[in-house]
Amino acid sequence: MSNGELFDSGEVDKLDPDKVLAHMDDAVVMDRWEGTLNEMATIAEHKLKQLLPEKVEEVQTIARAVVYAICATMGGAVVYIPRGDGLRRAMRDAEIFREWRDKNVRPDALARKFDLSSQAVYDIIARQRALHRQQEPDLFGYQDAPKRLH
Repeated sequence: MSNGELFDSGEVDKLDPDKVLAHMDDAVVMDRWEGTLNEMATIAEHKLKQLLPEKVEEVQTIARAVVYAICATMGGAVVYIPRGDGLRRAMRDAEIFREWRDKNVRPDALARKFDLSSQAVYDIIARQRALHRQQEPDLFGYQDAPKRLH
């Protein structure tokens, strides 16, 4: 531990989510969840109450657990959160790709389901395939091979 450090490196990241969530009913703890975190938890609670009306008593715990998981995973990062049409379009495109790839739904059926032209569905699938390829590991070292000009 170097001068000025309060914890050994990594100790701050070892918070136990169950312990944190167990103290969420404490007003003092909730006062520390200022601004954006509290707003995120409130929005999540509201949406979960709509989606899970039979689990109203568990909604607050679920919402806070999700917000805590996001913080534990992405805390400290600057994150762009899309909104509106861009977000809806991105979610629709991902759903179209999953249904095509995982459920073998034909592009013409997807076009009817999502009220798009067949060409638009083919374009979405092509873009999503490219995005998924970028995220896959390079198992055969193609990225390391020198590029050749033809």
